[in-house]
Amino acid sequence: MLAKESVTIYTEHFPPYNFSNKGHLEGINLKFVKAMCIDAKIKCNFELLPWSRAFHLAQQQPMSGLVSTARITQREKLFNWVGPLASSRNFFYRLKSNERINPLDLPQVKEHSLCVVRNSIYEQFVETIGFSDGKNLLKVSHSYECLNLFFKNKIELIIGSDLSFDYQLTQYGHPGREVVKLVELPLNDTLGNYLALNKNIPIDVVERLQSSYEKLIAQGKLDFFIEQYSNTNSK
Repeated sequence: MLAKESVTIYTEHFPPYNFSNKGHLEGINLKFVKAMCIDAKIKCNFELLPWSRAFHLAQQQPMSGLVSTARITQREKLFNWVGPLASSRNFFYRLKSNERINPLDLPQVKEHSLCVVRNSIYEQFVETIGFSDGKNLLKVSHSYECLNLFFKNKIELIIGSDLSFDYQLTQYGHPGREVVKLVELPLNDTLGNYLALNKNIPIDVVERLQSSYEKLIAQGKLDFFIEQYSNTNSK
């Protein structure tokens, strides 16, 4: 009989992938990882934290992980990876009322102000295309801070994905028709969202989780959760 290892999996409020709903943690990727843990007979405890702190702890605490984590070159050696999980393409958005803001490409995008979550994948990529902290880039701890500043016209642009942005807007009381999709942010270096596991977790645990991942993918479990949350956000 396999031992019931205990793993703490940190996450952030980033609907519909992972978020808190009236104190209950849920979301596409969080539910799928929960199902993986059950199938692999591993006890997983989930803890919601700001992204930067969650990212730090997942590297420091031996029996821990982080979901949902974009798998990019700079992070490759920091974790063991299980996935890929649900993800989607990313775009810059403006308020519909700000008709003067209409960039047609990335060089024009950087002429406007933007907000990103500190230590997020977005931070790294927008800096490579010319955004600069203190000039046209504001860094915060929570995604809702960006949304608040965006709808108060304190910043001109915000980043969102096809799958997540409408859901996030709805959660904060803003229908999607208030925003306009602009230029795509090409995350060329990313393989998508994954469960990132601390390098000290026994390889047997990593392999069991990956095996459960593959089993549940074959059963259509991830597609089921994607459809579930897409239906929740249907207009």
